[in-house]
Amino acid sequence: MPPPIDIKRFEQLKAVGDLPSPRGVAIAIIRLTQSADVSMAELARVIKSDPAFVGRLIKAANGLVAENRRAVVSVQEALMVLGLPAVRTLALGFSLLSNYRKGACEGFDYGRFWSSSLLMALSMQALVQRVRVVPADEAFSLGLLARVGELALATLYPADFSRLLKEVARSPQLRQLDLEQTAFAMTHCELGAAMLIDWGVPTQLVNPVLCFERPELTDFAEGSREAGLVQCLVLSRAIAQLCLAPESEQARLMPAMLQLAGRLGLPRGDFVSLCERIAREWGEWGKLLQIGTARAPAFGSLCAADETESKPAASAADPTTTQPGSDMPVLIVAGDASERAHMRVLLEESGFSVHEQADCTQAIESAIDVQPCLLLVDWLGENCGASLVRALRTTRFGRTLHILALLDADDDGLLEEAAAAGADDFILRPIRPAVLAVRLRAGRRTVTLQRELEREREELRHFAAELSISNRRLQEAAMTDALTGIPNRRFAIDRIQMEWAAAARHSRPLSVMLVDLDGFKEINDAHGHDVGDIALRQISATLRGALRAQDVICRTGGDEFLVICPDTDLSAALGCAERLRSAAHDMPIDTGGPRVRLTVSVGVAMREPSMANADALIKLADRGAFLAKERGRNCVMSAQVVHATS
Repeated sequence: MPPPIDIKRFEQLKAVGDLPSPRGVAIAIIRLTQSADVSMAELARVIKSDPAFVGRLIKAANGLVAENRRAVVSVQEALMVLGLPAVRTLALGFSLLSNYRKGACEGFDYGRFWSSSLLMALSMQALVQRVRVVPADEAFSLGLLARVGELALATLYPADFSRLLKEVARSPQLRQLDLEQTAFAMTHCELGAAMLIDWGVPTQLVNPVLCFERPELTDFAEGSREAGLVQCLVLSRAIAQLCLAPESEQARLMPAMLQLAGRLGLPRGDFVSLCERIAREWGEWGKLLQIGTARAPAFGSLCAADETESKPAASAADPTTTQPGSDMPVLIVAGDASERAHMRVLLEESGFSVHEQADCTQAIESAIDVQPCLLLVDWLGENCGASLVRALRTTRFGRTLHILALLDADDDGLLEEAAAAGADDFILRPIRPAVLAVRLRAGRRTVTLQRELEREREELRHFAAELSISNRRLQEAAMTDALTGIPNRRFAIDRIQMEWAAAARHSRPLSVMLVDLDGFKEINDAHGHDVGDIALRQISATLRGALRAQDVICRTGGDEFLVICPDTDLSAALGCAERLRSAAHDMPIDTGGPRVRLTVSVGVAMREPSMANADALIKLADRGAFLAKERGRNCVMSAQVVHATS
C-alpha cells in the first residue's frame, strides 16, 4: 500500500489555511455531530436553517430506503435512516461542492470533477448494497470525497497543477500520480486520505481511498472489507469515466468495466440494471445540486455490443451456430514465430480467440490484459515457462487457467516439473493437429465446468444476498413497533442485554429511563382508540426528538417506554429525563378533533456493581416511575436519589 503523507507536511498545509474546508452551516453540523450530548431535535433545528442541505439530506436518505418502505419526508426521519457519521460527512461533502465550484486552476475542470464525484458517490452506494462491504450511507460519502485530493492540489497550487494536467493531456502515457510526486512530493491520493482522516473519517475507510488508483500496490487480504472497498472504488471510477466519455469512446471502455463487475460477482444483467439506475439518479441529483450531467449511456446496447464483438462470427455453413470455444480466449507463449502461427491456425479453426506473446517475461502483463481461459506455453524456450506458470497461479484468475506445456520430449523429469509448477497437461513437438484437438477438447470441458460452477456460485450468492435482505427486513419488522415506528419490547430486551454486557466488561456507566404516559387511559376512554393512537404517535416522535443521538427509545407496553442511555451516569440521565418531561409537557397534540395533552412520569436508574442483571436495573427505574406517579405525575424521580437523601 502507498505510504501516507508526512504528517508534518500536512500540518504545514493546514496552517497556511488554503486547504478546502467546510463553511457555514456545515461547520455547525460537524461540531454538533461530534458531541456525545447532541439531541436529534437540536441537530434537526440547525439543519433546517439550510433549506438546500435539507433537500439533499432527505434525497440521500431516500436512496437507502427499500422500495416497499414509505419515503422519507422529514429531517428527523432522514437523521434516523442515515445516522450521525453519514450526516457529518454529507454536510462536509455538500459544503465543499457549494464553495468550490470554481477556482483559479485553469487546467482543472471543476464541473467535470464534481459530476464525476457525484457519479462515484451514487455508484458506491449502489455497489455496496450488492456486495455489502460497508453501510451504503458511508459508501455514498466515500465516493463523493474519494478524489478530494485533486481539488486540494488545484486549490493549493493552481498554476503548477494546471501545467501538470495539461502535460498529462498531451502525453496520455504519463501517469498523473508520478508527475504529482515529482512536482509536489505527494500525490492527490495521499493528500486526500490525510484530509479525510483529519475530518474524522475512519482509517479503515480511508486506506482504500489512498490506494484505489494504484490497486496493484494494495496488500489487503483477499475477501477483506478493505479489498472489497478498493474494488468498488475502482469500478465506481470506471462507471464515472464511461458516463462522462464521448459517445464514440464508450464502447471501448465497456469491456473493462464489465470485467471489473465480474470480479465483484455481479452478473451482467444485474450490473446493467444497476448502471441504468445510477444514470437516472445522476440526472436527478444533478438538477438538485446544479451540476452538469451528460446524456446517460445506453448501457444495455453497449453490453450487447461487447458480447457480440467478443464472439467470432459463426461458420458460413450454419450462421445460427456459434463454434465451441468462441468465447474462450487462448494465449500462446512461444519464441518461435512460425510455431505460433501454426498453432494460431489450428486454434482459430476450432473457434478460439487467439493472442500471442513471444517472451515469458512480458507474458504476465498480456495474461492480465487478455484474461485467457487456456494458456499454451513453451516450457523450455528462451525464458523458462515454469516461472510464468508459478506467477500466474498466484493470481485470482490464474488459479482457474487451464495450462498446456509445450515439450520437446516425453521426459518424466520434465513432466513432473511441469506438474509441480502448475501445468494441467502437455503437448509434444512436433505438434500434431489431432493431438492438439484432443487436448483442447479436454481443456474446453474443464473450463466449461468451471464456468458452470462459477455461475452456480453467483446464483447462490445472489440468492443469499436476496435472502439476507428479506431476513433483515423481517427482523426489522419484528423489532419495530408498528404504530409508532420506534423499536419494540423485543428490541429493547436484546439491546439492554448488549449494553449491560458492554458496561460490565469495560466498567462504563449505563442508565435507563422508564417513561409512563400520564392520563393515556382517560384519553382512550373519552375519545376512542383512534385519538389515542394519534396521541401515541405524536408523543413518541416528541420523545425521540428530545433524546441524545446515542440514546435508544423503545415502546415496551401500551403507554410505557424504555430509554437506554449508554455511557451515561445518573446525573446526566436525570438531566436528559427532565428534557423529555419538558418536551412532552410543552407539546400540544393535534388530533384533528378534540384537543388533548399528555404528560409523562419518568423513572431513572443507573447500573450499580451490586446489581445481578439488567432486569434489576429496569425494576429500579420502574420504582422511580412509581414514585413519580405518587408525587403527582409529570415529574422525574430516581429511587437511588431518594434512597441516598433519606
